[in-house]
Amino acid sequence: MAKAKYIQTGNAIDYTPSSAVSAGDVIAIGSNTIAIAKLDIAANVLGALATRGVFDGVKVTGAINLGDAVYWDANGDPVGGAAGSGAFTTTAAGNIYAGRAVAGALDAGTTVRFELRETDSLNAGLANAIADPGDAGAIAVTRSGTCPLVSGGAETRTLAIPSFAGQQINLGFKTDGGDCVVTVASGVNVTGNNTLTFDNAGEHILLAAIEVGAALAWRVVANDGVGLSSV
Repeated sequence: MAKAKYIQTGNAIDYTPSSAVSAGDVIAIGSNTIAIAKLDIAANVLGALATRGVFDGVKVTGAINLGDAVYWDANGDPVGGAAGSGAFTTTAAGNIYAGRAVAGALDAGTTVRFELRETDSLNAGLANAIADPGDAGAIAVTRSGTCPLVSGGAETRTLAIPSFAGQQINLGFKTDGGDCVVTVASGVNVTGNNTLTFDNAGEHILLAAIEVGAALAWRVVANDGVGLSSV
């Protein structure tokens, strides 16, 4: 029996909205991907969304350079548009990767031209910025990315189990104001170590998500100086 059957090129996907969609609407597919309606789609009627292509999208205030990563902020403030109605930005934290700018946009420009694409490479995924949540905070695990840790004394963080297999989290100790201890919700190796201690600026650890039985768990891909222990 064939294990897969070709359906289409993948430049568009079928989509049946629960409420009407207008051409140009940006639709979040899960928490890591967006697609764009090329035509109007009535409520509860089968239509299609573009997943690849070059688009002009409304943008927030701020210059965007050719080649910059572009993200969709569903609550962004478009230049000349309604505040909070959604806009494209170069800010990764809390937003969904949309693609790369194929032309520069001025600070006060109303649109940015970008190639719509998924975060489909290791480097693009780790380029996503994950904000340091601060002392006793939880490091976000909604997508792959890099989190620069900054401490102002002896501090802690927590890291939940991964959101999906293959996810990667890059943790680096940017500023050492005191030891930073990260407690992970899974063991990060077969020994079962679940505690990461950063005690010198520049220490770094890269974690990847794997399946262990029916569960997801982090595993160490690379480690430079981060202490591993169990609690």
